[in-house]
Amino acid sequence: MPATPEPRALPTDRYVLGEGPQWDAGTGTVSWIDVEEGLLVVARPMPDAGIEVLRTHDLGERVGFATRFGDAKFLVAIERRLAIVDALGEVTTSRELVPDGRRFNDGVIDPLGRLLVGTLTLDESQPGEGNQLLRLEHDGAVTVIDDDLRLSNGLGFSPAGDVLHHVDSQRSTIFARSYDAATGAVGERHALVELADAIPDGLAVDAAGDLWVGLWDASAVRRFSADGTAHGDVPLPVPHVTSLAFMGSALDHLLVTTASRDLDADARHAAPDAGRVFSIDLSGLGVTGAPTTRWRPVPLPV
Repeated sequence: MPATPEPRALPTDRYVLGEGPQWDAGTGTVSWIDVEEGLLVVARPMPDAGIEVLRTHDLGERVGFATRFGDAKFLVAIERRLAIVDALGEVTTSRELVPDGRRFNDGVIDPLGRLLVGTLTLDESQPGEGNQLLRLEHDGAVTVIDDDLRLSNGLGFSPAGDVLHHVDSQRSTIFARSYDAATGAVGERHALVELADAIPDGLAVDAAGDLWVGLWDASAVRRFSADGTAHGDVPLPVPHVTSLAFMGSALDHLLVTTASRDLDADARHAAPDAGRVFSIDLSGLGVTGAPTTRWRPVPLPV
């Protein structure tokens, strides 16, 4: 990758497990979560490349995913339920959709505004088995797309919306499959990338179809072409890079979340910005993100 850009640590808190960054073009705001602390953070990028935190919602439970769908509302995956959170922090939840011993993790909105969200096993000392990728349909029904995942993680669509990329972190694999939003048909998945040197976590797709992937335990964001070819890393000064999203009016900056979890005192001293949110300016590379879709609200399953 030519002229590797320099990540900038933003003046945010140091989160335990920062995850799920999102850019919302309609409001010009970003959001992210702290999974372990149950926080939803809403912020505004500033002209000086800084950031202003507008509000933080303490949801009291672990959060796997959150995305804005209105000027003041968010769809959130909380533990084993889906929820609507309004501007005042009032929460309306679905029934439990995930079995005991598991929780919701990362999600994405498909080209027609449906939620896809995966699950993971809470006992990290055991290999995950039988985790799911679910889709919430326009009529409120829930469709099971996969039921044999180990740790469902980052999700993203190709610019045309016809390919779904999906990380299984315990397999260190990024899958790809065809996707027909109009019919809901999902093709058979195949391994696009199998990493031997890192654990893939969240991902974002740019306008050229390249994948940008956060690497847990590898201190970097890695870029892959749509055929799975690696095109180099953007190093970050923290061990656990979790997820990322393109942001800004030109979609030419990455907002990158990181984690301070699982670091002892020496590791925290060596990486004082662990858990912070970072910005990476990609304008010098001519890279822009693919636009994303807002959730189209439906009644939550009850």
